[in-house]
Amino acid sequence: MNSHLNRIEPNPQFSEKEQQNFSLEGYRINVEETFTKENIITAFDDQANTRRMQNFISSLNQNDIDYLINQLKGTFRFVIKNKNGNYFCSSLISVCNREQRLEIIKELSDFISEDCNDEFGTYPIQKLIENSSTVQEYKLLISSFDSYDKIVMASMNKFGNYAIQKIITYIPENQRTKFNLLMVKFACVLSKDELGSFVIATFIQHTKDKAINKELLDIITTNFIYIAQNKYGNYLIQILLKKWWNKEEGRALAKIIKSKYQILKSNPYSVYITNFYDYLSCYKNKFAESK
Repeated sequence: MNSHLNRIEPNPQFSEKEQQNFSLEGYRINVEETFTKENIITAFDDQANTRRMQNFISSLNQNDIDYLINQLKGTFRFVIKNKNGNYFCSSLISVCNREQRLEIIKELSDFISEDCNDEFGTYPIQKLIENSSTVQEYKLLISSFDSYDKIVMASMNKFGNYAIQKIITYIPENQRTKFNLLMVKFACVLSKDELGSFVIATFIQHTKDKAINKELLDIITTNFIYIAQNKYGNYLIQILLKKWWNKEEGRALAKIIKSKYQILKSNPYSVYITNFYDYLSCYKNKFAESK
């Protein structure tokens, strides 16, 4: 038996039997003995012990996962923001079925807009978004993004902006109607921020709804020079121009650019818009004529 043991340093957080459970190759651990709430939480203080637990997750059956989730109930917010626990939680989410995943989301839903900005908490939250597959999950994941402060703060945060982009990418457009309207409402502010501009670019690429595009055009039209002469905002207009070219919205945007052409040309940032407009006018129109 000893020939199958890996050498590990004794750790006072685990009994001798539990130390063996973590180190036996191919051994079916006693989940109820090994994964007690106390053992799990204290193990997060030590990276090596967290990894040992994490390595067993892929071999757990659904009953084991149910037991593990029940053990962690009431502590998930602590776990996801722990420097070691966030990896454990991300691995757990990867093997959860939709019912198990929903239990975790329900516990975290009121805090997702805040915890996605945490340097550790953002990873399990992104994993939840990536793996979500039901309307109930979608609603809970975006329910806390219900105000200017929460959406703008997350979009401009170096960790939160990735979570917002995951929401836009993985949650179907028709399941985030209110969220979409808020994104359009704050598009002008976000377009002037380095990280916020990435979020808006992702939003544009994944938005097909005509009503949303019309709202977006209205915002751009009202704040055109303000956005165009910003070092990040000018990219927003270029992206929209490319996406809407030869469409009704694109023609409206082109009309504004033509009417303000000289003003745009004289600014070090908005000149990129006129250059891109000239490129599209010349090459895209020639391409269309040759077809």
